[in-house]
Amino acid sequence: MSEKISIIGIQTIPTRDSQKNLEQAVDIMEKALLLHKHADMVVLPECFWYFPHNNEKDTIGPIPEEFVETFSYYAKTYNTYITAGSIINHRDGRLFNTSLLFDRKGDVIGSYDKVHLFDVLNADADKGESNLVARGEELLVHDADFGRISVMICYDIRFPELARTLALQGVQYLFIPAAFYMPRFDHWQNLLQATAIHNSMYVTGANLYGRLDDARIFCGRSLIADPWGISVAMASDKPGFIQAYVDTDYCDTIKDAVGSLRNRVPAVYDIPSNHKTEGR
Repeated sequence: MSEKISIIGIQTIPTRDSQKNLEQAVDIMEKALLLHKHADMVVLPECFWYFPHNNEKDTIGPIPEEFVETFSYYAKTYNTYITAGSIINHRDGRLFNTSLLFDRKGDVIGSYDKVHLFDVLNADADKGESNLVARGEELLVHDADFGRISVMICYDIRFPELARTLALQGVQYLFIPAAFYMPRFDHWQNLLQATAIHNSMYVTGANLYGRLDDARIFCGRSLIADPWGISVAMASDKPGFIQAYVDTDYCDTIKDAVGSLRNRVPAVYDIPSNHKTEGR
């Protein structure tokens, strides 16, 4: 029998003040949780706590205790899972862009380090994301009490191999903290919906919105897409939250109807490990 799962996405405007950013996120999250009395997952944006410049990397330490304690408290108090956006942090001699996953007891039950780093748009070598953080090496898949879930971060959405790998591991709900830039809101929305369609899964993207500085303006449009690719909730161009009740059995229904996972023919696929440029 199908059950209803409540998903909440938080959309914030970034500033250069981490305390102000946290207060904004908590204020929006509290309003969402008070309005929707039961929540199963809350998703926050990438780097909502603080979005550092690359020249600030020597000032970055481990994940602050306040960050962990805050989301542990809200997860436990409101009996919900939380994908706590992402935060740049120092660990094992390197920096990572990390998303923490909290369960309903307030415990950190997993973490994901961003795998695909944003070294694009002809950025100078010192401005690419890889100049700030190291890429992650492992995926996060967890059996929540409402289904199998996973987390990706922002630029990961442009790599269909990653979401397909998660789908083949049985992931039904994919949560994506993001800091997706303007003016590419059409890419953002289309990629979220296409990922849902290709993999017969629910996909939730929680994005930053607004101007941090002249070089970093974010497109917002946080969105929840169902396995048919339909947007069941989308944020306006302002800070706030989105919420949707979704059916637990709909992923399997769409998988059976579409067959795109069942009817794969891996023997004919050529997915090389290196980018090919011959013949261009």
